Amino acid sequence: MAGPCEGGRSLSCGRIAAGRSGIVATMLTRRTLLTTAAAGVAALGTGAPAWAAVTPVLTAPTGPHVIGRTDMHLVDRSRADPWLPDRRYRELMVSVWYPARDVRGRPRALYQPPLVAAEYQRQVLGKISPSALNWAGIRTHAHVDAPVLPGRRPLILFSPKHFEIRSYATLLAEELASRRYVVVTTEGTHEALAVEFPYGRLETVKPQSIPAPGDPVDLLDKQKRAVRSRADDLAFVLRSVRSRFDVSAVGAFGMVGGAVAAMRAAARGARIDAIAGMPEVVGPWVTDVAPVPFLQFAEPGNNHRDNPAWREFWPDLTGWKLSLRLTGSTWGSFCDYQALFPSIRAGCPDYDYGNEIGTIAPARSIAAQRAYLTAFFDLHLRGRDNGLLRGPSTEHPDVGFIV
Repeated sequence: MAGPCEGGRSLSCGRIAAGRSGIVATMLTRRTLLTTAAAGVAALGTGAPAWAAVTPVLTAPTGPHVIGRTDMHLVDRSRADPWLPDRRYRELMVSVWYPARDVRGRPRALYQPPLVAAEYQRQVLGKISPSALNWAGIRTHAHVDAPVLPGRRPLILFSPKHFEIRSYATLLAEELASRRYVVVTTEGTHEALAVEFPYGRLETVKPQSIPAPGDPVDLLDKQKRAVRSRADDLAFVLRSVRSRFDVSAVGAFGMVGGAVAAMRAAARGARIDAIAGMPEVVGPWVTDVAPVPFLQFAEPGNNHRDNPAWREFWPDLTGWKLSLRLTGSTWGSFCDYQALFPSIRAGCPDYDYGNEIGTIAPARSIAAQRAYLTAFFDLHLRGRDNGLLRGPSTEHPDVGFIV
């Protein structure tokens, strides 16, 4: 009888198409993701032998500090929900990652809340049996509600791409928190795959946030609404969270729509001092530009030399700017898949995730992204220049500078 790890094939995570249509690609490929996702592990049949479920493992942060995490339910009563206007207020869930004073007696936080993990496994990993994959059991390296290390420090916001959830940047959030940053990860309620609120309430993607098939006008409208709502969300989250911490400066990073949402928020008055796209895409939905330092760290071709949309947009960035290429990467190389997928394969050798995380070795990819994102925020939020952003490094040979 076939074991639970046999018969695998690729899990699509929405790789950006050659035209770099950004949120367009995200919206269109999510349906593919939900319908083709992961026939990676065959379901166990009746009478199958007992198999140990694989629990994927996240790469540990490398900074000197232990970290804590707290999840917050925020309600903005000044505006209606952008996707459900009958709801006269906007609700969000965020996770706050921070250097901790002490973690004794504090359990490590789950990667995703239980209902979100179950929904994710059902929708995205639906053909992988829970008997084979313990997705809900993934733990972070942050400790639940650990006391905060006192001190004044920068705060960094994160916004994922459309349809995705705030856990996607855990590898980067934990690294920054271990280096004395406060990191707030956000997601867009009703456009994210799943958001778990207190008392067991789960909010999933609503039809109002999905563009009508074959309707470019509706598609562009949804793109613009997504960026506007994310920008408003980030500005509100920043106001809500900075009152609870001693904040010296503010940064933001985002994936495929998240960074341009932060740029809109900054252009509209939110204090955001530096922004990074990990990676970002641009198009007609980008209507606001802020003169703040900007880092584009992306897969090959997604830059101002090789991509017409970026070539047109790049001169509008009038502040400090830098474009980096990660050789051998694809979109999935910039999210937590790069650690979780190989971790699944370690326990299920037949699991095939295809080219979803590119050909670059995950350990090198993770190390490079952590190093360059930290260097970017250290330079622009702390005034510390370690030289890494000045030119190619022998320590990170996969990173190319696009000039």
